[in-house]
Amino acid sequence: MRTYFILFLILFMNSCSLDKTEEVINQVPKSKTFYKGMDLSFQMELESYNLSYKDKNNNPIEILSFVKQNGCNLVRLKIWHTPLDGQNTLAKVKAYALKLKAQQIDFLLDFHYSDYWADPSNQTPPQAWQNLTQDQIRQEIYLYTKNVLSELSNQGTMPKIIQIGNETDSGFLWNYGKVWNEFNANWSNLAQLYTKSAQAVREVGGSEVKIMLHHSSVENSIYYFNKLAPFSLDYDVIGVSYYPQFQIKDLDLVQTKLNTLASTFSKEIMIVEVAYPFTLDYNDSSANYIGFSSQIITNYPATPSGQKDFMLKMISILKNIPDNKGIGLCYWAPDWVAFTGNQVTSTAGSSWENQCLWDFNLKALPAMDVFQ
Repeated sequence: MRTYFILFLILFMNSCSLDKTEEVINQVPKSKTFYKGMDLSFQMELESYNLSYKDKNNNPIEILSFVKQNGCNLVRLKIWHTPLDGQNTLAKVKAYALKLKAQQIDFLLDFHYSDYWADPSNQTPPQAWQNLTQDQIRQEIYLYTKNVLSELSNQGTMPKIIQIGNETDSGFLWNYGKVWNEFNANWSNLAQLYTKSAQAVREVGGSEVKIMLHHSSVENSIYYFNKLAPFSLDYDVIGVSYYPQFQIKDLDLVQTKLNTLASTFSKEIMIVEVAYPFTLDYNDSSANYIGFSSQIITNYPATPSGQKDFMLKMISILKNIPDNKGIGLCYWAPDWVAFTGNQVTSTAGSSWENQCLWDFNLKALPAMDVFQ
């Protein structure tokens, strides 16, 4: 009888131990996704050129399946309101979003709120929104944002991250939301534009979708988000661009600035635009953004291995932001190669081919390994 009792006691204690183990496991927070993304907005145009991208062994590949296999887990797409050149319309974004869904790649949607490129020097409202009152422009941004996201949601391709405006250092939808020069007292109007856009995001995507605000500069973004802080805006992620040719080249200072952003505003951080050259040469007659050694970081030469080492450092910086606030990066235009061949006219070429992740023979570069 005593033997049976001891056996029962052992089984009971083991059962309790398993229950406790399950309880502990359930209390461990799930690991956060670290995004290793690419902005493939040019693919909606480049697909028509039937470019033969290749892997590192020179075998032809299909670009989306290839980047998925190599570890890319986020694709960023820009959208323009009524693009004059036919690029990046809602219809094209919807079609490409379905391709992303088929590859099970998450999707970041970048609203430019313009008919063309929006950046710190250009924030022109869509032609359809000209000459409106402040109240009318707020209503337009709400309705437009909600319509775009509703159409994406209805086809099962709701983005994981919504970026409200592109490089909005000086505000966006000028002069309604301009906060530059004589409009330095206009922060309240800018905040209300953000609020109406965020309202539309939440009504369609709820809390599952992350909202990002985007600044073009690692070093100057702290001032910007301090100016927005009194308005208690609804957003989750601070997105920044980091291009060494335009910004500080001290990567220790880059780390410090990103750490300060995360701790000051309690937001997640993403380097949502980044790139680096694998050469200072060019493959068409269009002038490139980078062509001189003075534009890059000394410790990271413009070589295939230098490009890879730079990207490894970027990932290390993000992963060293305290409290796991660094959630990833997005390589800008890795596919924007010299798409109509060598020595084309400057209006038809790429100004980015020496910063792509494919070389001049369209063979994948070593930096592609960083995404794995």
